[in-house]
Order: sequence, then structure tokens, then C-alpha cells
Amino acid sequence: MDLGEKMTTTKKLPKSHTEYTDKYFIRSKKILEAEGINPQVSMRVFARGEGNVVGLEDTVEILREYSDLENGSGEIWTTSQKRYATKDPLIIVKGPIQSFIELETMYLGVLSNALSKNAGHELSNPEVIKEKFRRLSEIYGDVPITYFGARHYHWSLDKQIAKAAIEGGAVQASTDIGAKCIGKEGVGTIPHALVLSVASKYGKDVATLKTAQLFDKHMPQEIPRVTLVDTFNRELTDSLMVTDYFGERKNAFRIDTCGENIGEGGSLYGGRKIKDPSYKVGTGVTLELAKNLRMRLIQEGFADSTDIFLTSRMGDEKKARAFVKTNDMFRKQTGYSLFSGVGIGEASKGVFCTADIFEINGKPFSKVGREVYEIDYTKMRRVL
Repeated sequence: MDLGEKMTTTKKLPKSHTEYTDKYFIRSKKILEAEGINPQVSMRVFARGEGNVVGLEDTVEILREYSDLENGSGEIWTTSQKRYATKDPLIIVKGPIQSFIELETMYLGVLSNALSKNAGHELSNPEVIKEKFRRLSEIYGDVPITYFGARHYHWSLDKQIAKAAIEGGAVQASTDIGAKCIGKEGVGTIPHALVLSVASKYGKDVATLKTAQLFDKHMPQEIPRVTLVDTFNRELTDSLMVTDYFGERKNAFRIDTCGENIGEGGSLYGGRKIKDPSYKVGTGVTLELAKNLRMRLIQEGFADSTDIFLTSRMGDEKKARAFVKTNDMFRKQTGYSLFSGVGIGEASKGVFCTADIFEINGKPFSKVGREVYEIDYTKMRRVL
């Protein structure tokens, strides 16, 4: 049976959202609560491409059900347009970050699922998903794959899709419901929302370092220390600052550089700030960026205590082969792996939504590359 056929409505929402939430949002809220960090943020939800607007009501219902935004602390706006184009705001959520940081996985999944089905995309059945991850596992070889796709699919499908991905070769999943099939809890690193929330208190220059320190302070020691380092497009600078903090203790860095940015110290592709079809240079997570960071870590004497974890379209088989080939060459040249793990989200083709903070405490504030300085609220309607 096609997984897209098995749908539940918001009337049958589970009692708790936590099993269906990416683990890093659960951990982020604990850190924010422990530190008393709770800025008023504005979050923009958008998709790429163009199509008919559907799924807004069910998406908003997630926020109504599990957040306390209705107590007067927040606002929810939805587009009043019948069609959307790339980066058009579909939903704007405003409120204290602690109120809804844990809900991003579920509401993005519900909206992405609705837009995908309306656009004619078929959600792959378990056997197709298993085969996709089997091929990827074969390509990546001894590099472990973690399934990070919960936000791309309706929450009711997460258990089945994660199970198929793990049977195909993934070693773990990002949600508890997904990891339950192997008797484990979900895994994760650090999201941009946590780094930005910390930055609102401590400043952007030290936010990534401070986030790593707070994660280290509040999370059990058995949880791997993996720091997201692309929020402010200072992948090299922030990685070295974090490495200095950890010293000889084992830690790792996640690179998730968005398609709007060239990684710190990177090169243009053909003289332009665009993606390189060979993944060598240009925008996004590139071979150049990974090599530059790994070489700096080796040169600074942290080769044995650090690893690199890659996300952002690492499920593209062409990209996977390019990175594995380069990894093999890098090992021969240096004796060290270029990267030690990948996170893969897209188990099938579809319309996948993104949520980005664009404003904190009433002022523009975002990760580099996703700045929004003005929203045309005449094209939006307030629903809360």
C-alpha cells in the first residue's frame, strides 16, 4: 500500500507530540527552559517551487493543539493567496520560542504532505524507501546514515517510513517513534532555532560556541556532542572556537550550509554565487567546504578528537558518490576521513517545507542567507 493512502486527520491527533518530534527540538526546549531563554520570535514557513495552497487548516491545528499560543502570547497568520511561489510565506508564527519550538517537525510534515499530494507526488511505499536507503548504504559504505526525514511527511507515516529507512541501511532515526523499531530513542544534533535563540541573548559572534557549551552543560554525557556550525556562515571560525572549548574531548560538527550561501572561505562557481552540479564549489554543502574545515582541524591538532557530520541533500545519489569518492582520496592523502556520518531527510520526491526564524523581539534576526526584512501582511490573514 502506498503510504500516502494512510492518512489521519487532525481530529485524531495523538495525546502528545513528543514521539513524533525531531529529538533536537525536545533537547533544545530543555536547554532554553534551564537557561531562562525565551525570546519572542517570528517564524516563516515556506516551500520551494509553485503550486496550489492546501493543508493550512490542519497545519494550524497542530499549533493550536500543542502550544499555548492561544493564551494571548502569540499570533498565527496564513496566506490568503490560492497559489504560492518559492519562499512565499505560507504561515507566519509569532510567540515565545519555548511555546512552539517542539512543534516544527509535526506542522511542517502535515503541510509538506498536503502540498506534495496536491502536486501529484506519490509517497513511496516501504519497499521503495527500503531500496533507496539500501542503494545509499551501498554507496556510503562504512559511513553511517541517520534518517532525518520526519519533517517531510505526515506524522502518522513517520513510524513506517523510518522503519523502512532503517531496514534499508540507516542506523538511526530522529524521532522516538521512528527509532522505536530498533528499540532506541531518536537522535539529533542542534537546530538553527536554538542557535538563534541563544544568539538573541549572547550575540551572534559567540552564539555557536555558547550553544555548544549549553548543550554540553545540560545534556547527559552519553549524548554525542555535535554542533551545528553554519547558522552565521562562519563554518570554519565557529568550528575552531567550539573545538578550543572541547579540547581533547570527542566532539563533531554538522554542516548544513543552505543553498543561498557559500561556506566560509569557499569559492564561487563559474564566477557566480550558485550551486555547482559537481558539488565541488559554490553554494550549499560542498566538497571544498568539507575539505577546508577538515584540514583546518587537522592542522590545529584536533584531527583525532573531531568528526564532521553532513546534512542537506545527502540523499542525492550523485552527490553521495561525489562525496564518497573524495572521502576515499582524502583518507589516502591524510590518513583521516573527510566526514564520518550523514543525515538524510528526503525518502521520496515531494514538496518539502522549511521554517526559519526571521525576527526576534521585533527586529530582523535570522540565519545568514534567510533574511526577511518585510512581510506583506495584506496577503495574509490572522487566524490566531
